[in-house]
Amino acid sequence: MTETTDNTIFSAQGVTPWAGLGTTFEQEGLTSSEALVAAGQDWTVEKVPVAQYMGIDDETGEMVWDEMPGVHSVQRSSDLKSVGTVGERYVPINNVDSFQWGDDLLDDSGAHWIAGGNLRGGSLVWMLAQLPESIYIAGMEDEAIQPYLFVTNSHDGSKAIEASVTPIRLTCNNMFSAALKAAKRTFKIRHTKNMTGKINEAKRALGITHAYMAELEALGTDLVGQSFSNADFDRFLETLVPTKDAAWDVAMSDKDTSIALTKALNKQDQIKGIWKNKPDLQNIQNTKWCALQSVIDFHDHHIGGRGDNKAENRMSRILMPVQKNIGHKALDILTAV
Repeated sequence: MTETTDNTIFSAQGVTPWAGLGTTFEQEGLTSSEALVAAGQDWTVEKVPVAQYMGIDDETGEMVWDEMPGVHSVQRSSDLKSVGTVGERYVPINNVDSFQWGDDLLDDSGAHWIAGGNLRGGSLVWMLAQLPESIYIAGMEDEAIQPYLFVTNSHDGSKAIEASVTPIRLTCNNMFSAALKAAKRTFKIRHTKNMTGKINEAKRALGITHAYMAELEALGTDLVGQSFSNADFDRFLETLVPTKDAAWDVAMSDKDTSIALTKALNKQDQIKGIWKNKPDLQNIQNTKWCALQSVIDFHDHHIGGRGDNKAENRMSRILMPVQKNIGHKALDILTAV
């Protein structure tokens, strides 16, 4: 039996804050400026020089500071806290300017902002928009996938303004974050001050989202149409999470090998338990789509966060993966020719 974590940002009824990291908007139709106020992220930033403390002046008794060339702090207006350290060429972009293009997206498509917050002490600000028109895998009503757009702005120079298509399987809140063959999932938003540029960015974002969702629908329909027996699943699971890895004997001590094997077997058991027993997967049982959803479910709901800030790290891992996760690897195996 697996233990499910409950720090989810999505629910079947809508969106809930992720372990207190975000704010859900009760009112629909908020502009980006109104949404930022509701999320407490309507502060501005200013780039200021960074100075190093050198000691006390013997004559005046005052503190002596020496400005560090080429190093600046990005300072938050609300409390003067530093939310990033950047170089000379970095140009800060305020939150209100980072998300304003989305107002045209919302006006044209019927989408709406539903949640917002920040990570890393304000270094990264995010907002989540829900888009209309769910897709239905193979036309199945209980295989509805709702599209969202997760938009971020960083103040520490780590990334540009970015948007990620974030599809959610509504019956279980599994999030599909894999790169597809033809359609982008994550893309940069071009910062522009003129209205025409903002409208063009909104249209581009909507086009990318539609393309990704269309390819996902085709992929899901293909996988749900392919039978996958328990024996097939066992072979797939051994490929995904090997328990017979010859490299262990060479690169690890007997103790390390034993620990790695135990972890692999536990992971296999957890995923197999989801495959066999999870109620919301019974309608797609013994298909490749069910195999994929079993692994995504394990990744999204059964792996806790790591480090000092577990909730933030888990949110980042699921919504902003920087490398292939176990769900992505499962898709590669299931779609290999």
